Amino acid sequence: MVKLSSTEEEYTEFLSSLWQRYKYLLLLSVVLIGGGVVGWDAWTKNQTQNFQESSDLYEEFIDSLNNQDSDEKLIADQIINKHPNTLYADLVSLHLAKISAETDDLNAAEKNLKWVLKRHEKKWSSDFDPIEITARIRLARVLLAKESPEEALEIINQAKEKNSALYEVKGDAEELLGQFDEARLSYLKALESTQNQSIRALLQMKLSSLEG
Repeated sequence: MVKLSSTEEEYTEFLSSLWQRYKYLLLLSVVLIGGGVVGWDAWTKNQTQNFQESSDLYEEFIDSLNNQDSDEKLIADQIINKHPNTLYADLVSLHLAKISAETDDLNAAEKNLKWVLKRHEKKWSSDFDPIEITARIRLARVLLAKESPEEALEIINQAKEKNSALYEVKGDAEELLGQFDEARLSYLKALESTQNQSIRALLQMKLSSLEG
């Protein structure tokens, strides 16, 4: 028989007292850790399944664009309702807004673009967000078409960063409001922000119209 030394006996008694005092806490920790592993695995599987489903629906949506027998709006609504926090939901919303604008249903276009913008405004990241910028530009143009330059200007001024297209639409809104000096400055900033020759030519025309 192995005889423990007095030090080992004290250590054993110390461990025994700890177990008696904290055994339920330790058992709960084991259960929570084990449950966390199982929960993480279930969450990962669920995320993978959702991603696959949204990807399949988006592929179906793309196919529907060239198929007159398919209802692209129905598929788009499925993506938006079932997978609202995905890039696919953003893309189909932008597409629905484009279709609505082209058919002069400006209220529907505005609704879709505001939905995208609201979702992206919730993000904490201050990095350049092409989806947010695209939605903001298109929404401002829709509001200008609805003869609401004040609201369009408000949407533009809320942008964290401005590119050439935003400066151009800002100038359009300011011109409609009779703010010609501000419009000129916006068009000049738009010119500074792009190297595209066709866009630069259009901006020069807008600047010339202000001069006249």
